[in-house]
Amino acid sequence: GASSYRITQYDGDGQWVVAQNDSANSWNPDLWSRFNWTIDADGGLHYCQAAYDAATEKDALAAADADSADLAAGCGGFSWTELRRSLAIEGRYEDDYDSIHEIDAWSWTSSSSWGTSSYSVSQFDNDAGWIVAQNGADNSYNPDLWSRFNWTNNADGQLFYCQVAYGEKTEKAALGVSDADAADLKTGCSGFSWTALHAAPAD
Repeated sequence: GASSYRITQYDGDGQWVVAQNDSANSWNPDLWSRFNWTIDADGGLHYCQAAYDAATEKDALAAADADSADLAAGCGGFSWTELRRSLAIEGRYEDDYDSIHEIDAWSWTSSSSWGTSSYSVSQFDNDAGWIVAQNGADNSYNPDLWSRFNWTNNADGQLFYCQVAYGEKTEKAALGVSDADAADLKTGCSGFSWTALHAAPAD
């Protein structure tokens, strides 16, 4: 279900928010929370709900901050939660080869009659139209290596993608791969055609 919090105070420099839990929340309604946020070395945004059941606003203000130096366990013994903007093309699609693609800001999964391939998204750029992702350990081809995807739309608004890199050894190498040629949908994907994606019905 949904939970909401009414912010009463925050500190941009201190990177904290104090808010009252909504009375309709399933957990700790009308009590008080303290949130911290931090930016990691790669620019990723993370948050921790350091307090969630403080009796008063004063108690939430006095609650200790989470440990931003330990993103793995510094949130009360748990990991901090990463937040990402939505990926512009997230959704469920099918291509002309009967493969189903499920795409969001965290993963790209392609399933067909001959198997499933998964990719864990590490970075993307909605404006430039690219994704860098690590190939799944169980992928039949290039497991644990790195891929780069491009996407574009033609003049009619049809969505196309190109996996311009699929076997790079590191994330840095995948980031350095040149983008596919979006002006040439027939051969601009490393000599091959870009692949059209069509909205697929929910599973």
